[in-house]
Amino acid sequence: MAAHALASSTDELNRLDGFAGDGDLGITMSAAAKALEDVLVANQQAEPDELLAACGAAIARHAPSTSGTLLATGLLRASKVVQQPGGDVVKVLADAFQAAQEAIQARGRAAVGDRTIVDGLQAVCTSLQASSSAGLRLEEALRAAAEAASTAAEATAAMEPKIGRASWVPDRAKGHPDAGCAMLAIALRAVAEDAGA
Repeated sequence: MAAHALASSTDELNRLDGFAGDGDLGITMSAAAKALEDVLVANQQAEPDELLAACGAAIARHAPSTSGTLLATGLLRASKVVQQPGGDVVKVLADAFQAAQEAIQARGRAAVGDRTIVDGLQAVCTSLQASSSAGLRLEEALRAAAEAASTAAEATAAMEPKIGRASWVPDRAKGHPDAGCAMLAIALRAVAEDAGA
């Protein structure tokens, strides 16, 4: 489960964020994970769109940092996509991630190549779209998306940050993966492992 994986990665996310940020991403994601777990317990019969919206609202309330706000924004936008009926589940997932990426980009004013979570989201969107076109099953699509997120996170280590606090100290960021991208990779690996279990 993604929430458990994020909570278990608190120290690692704080460490990565500490190279060029506030060093509190792990704390924020731990709070977000607790909020997600509470929402999942309280909304076991909810439709996917209602569940995503509830998750977004809970993170906005309980993890109101920059990263928490961006994550909440992405989930809320994704919830509007999954409420549309029918369609292949991998295609719906690809569309939901695309909507989340666009919302996060608009809110955070980051672009692909700025060394942010947007780089990871772009890789995931590309992977899911390819999986949908290839007719892959959900489990296969999730594994490929998790791999794409991990590869994107590793690639950010060689990128120069162009936005946010990291852009103030680009030399400190170099050589270390972007913490937001790493967080996305951790969450998706957990989801893929759970789906394949």
